Amino acid sequence: MKQKRLLLKGIIIGFPVTVFLLWITGAINLWFYDIGDIANNEKFYFFELKPIEGEYSVIIDLRDLESNVGKTLYDDGEHQIYVSNIFISGDANYDVSFRSSGKYNLYGATLVSGIVHERVQGGFSFGLRANAKATYRGSTFKIYTSGRSGLNYKDGDSFGFYVIPHDREVTLNIAENSIIEITLSDLVMHKWLSKYGL
Repeated sequence: MKQKRLLLKGIIIGFPVTVFLLWITGAINLWFYDIGDIANNEKFYFFELKPIEGEYSVIIDLRDLESNVGKTLYDDGEHQIYVSNIFISGDANYDVSFRSSGKYNLYGATLVSGIVHERVQGGFSFGLRANAKATYRGSTFKIYTSGRSGLNYKDGDSFGFYVIPHDREVTLNIAENSIIEITLSDLVMHKWLSKYGL
């Protein structure tokens, strides 16, 4: 009976103390918030941008759109950019969407993306930095953005491109060759680092 009382006292005292410690360190916030909240917290986190060198490519099969979902464009072991969706848009163009996935914890957050997320007075500014090109049947051409997001996901963002450029005549013959390669360059590493060296 005495052990049960001690256990009950331990729970009654320990639970609020544990919750308080989790709250004061910010760990509870990580359960409810995400990378966007860290990025927006100028009081606790420094912000750095670093260019990622090189070109990164993914092969897209236009005959089997679903087979492309999940294909990796960039992966350094901690950050990924992968195909999240591909569909035929209203103007009969192929729209390939990419999802960037980074990491975050109490010490800060990091993200590699084609979008630059910068702090501006009163909020965020985000714009596509990556250059994109496609290669089809030996011909390489610039492709253009179809959309982009802010830090709308717990661990990142998304952006997309139209496969057929609006400023150049490109004829796709899916029956003969359904493979197109998309290549991105000028990716950017975002770092939000704790000011307090946690």
